[in-house]
Amino acid sequence: MRFFIGFAAALMSFATVTANAEPVVGLYQVREELISQESEVRDAGLQQAFTTLMQRLTGRKDAAQAAELATYQADPQSLISRYGYDGNTLIVNFDPQSVQSALRAAKLPLWGANRPLVLAWWLVDDAQGARLASDGQQLATDVQSAGQYYGVPTRLPIGDLDEQLLASADVLNQDGAQQIRQAAQRYNADAVLSVHEQTDGQTLQAQWQLWIGDERQQGQATAETQVALAQQIFSEVNQHLAERFAIKPGQGETFIVRVAAIDLERFVLMERLLEPFAAQLQEVTKDYAQWQVRSTAEQLRAQLALAHLKETALPAATAEPAPIDATGSDLAPQVSPAVTETNDQLLYFTW
Repeated sequence: MRFFIGFAAALMSFATVTANAEPVVGLYQVREELISQESEVRDAGLQQAFTTLMQRLTGRKDAAQAAELATYQADPQSLISRYGYDGNTLIVNFDPQSVQSALRAAKLPLWGANRPLVLAWWLVDDAQGARLASDGQQLATDVQSAGQYYGVPTRLPIGDLDEQLLASADVLNQDGAQQIRQAAQRYNADAVLSVHEQTDGQTLQAQWQLWIGDERQQGQATAETQVALAQQIFSEVNQHLAERFAIKPGQGETFIVRVAAIDLERFVLMERLLEPFAAQLQEVTKDYAQWQVRSTAEQLRAQLALAHLKETALPAATAEPAPIDATGSDLAPQVSPAVTETNDQLLYFTW
């Protein structure tokens, strides 16, 4: 087992894993558009970057106002590894370990880097008619930038003929939403965001729905610019997704998560999916791998559903499978043997 784990650990930094959930690139980097590079503007920009990061990581708009974070809100530079400019765009890189430590001390939720992939079905309905935002358009760039700003991995449809035929105001009714969700299956998305944007004079208005499986959230937004409208919607999307996936400190119970049909690729995927729960690997056999985690059952199920894992009843077994023979690799981490008698609840998953 130690050799297997050590080999997997060595590959984790570059292994490609097939799954819908996507690690957010640049999760701890925030870009803020400023009017100048003057010191007062810069300091306000650093504070705004901190506020943005706090929502990105917790799903709470007011997270930066927590009393325990007041010092950082006033001056976040102790959490910043570096910052610079691209024109008047302030680019702030936060130190992940320092930020996570601050959030744990404040007992705020923490949403990891592996997040559900959202397909944004964005319909613009104006004097030019109804059209679907697709890759390669400026609107698509604005939408994806807004998703990145709030830490939501976002993809847009390619906008082929079949998809353009679905570009109508029916996008928000029950039948239209069902058609869009079916069409979205080709993108292997974990969630579908459908938006119907209209123009009222100089104001942009939008109604939106977020589908995660059969669960629906909805809302509306109003803004003066396309960028502001997209950011307003993705701020709400961030909050709804984080409510489902962010790990809330101190909540939940201790579970044993056992996953069958494990191979090296799936082992790496499981390590990434369970990382936000500070999972402890207990056992690896030829039939399964097993971790101990602390969480709620609902959050565990939501997280593992990102990899299409299915929870089933523990199969009746006549004997425990023998662990894979350890080869004694010095590079492999020491893993405690599984506890045979425990009060922890066991959840069993398979592909």
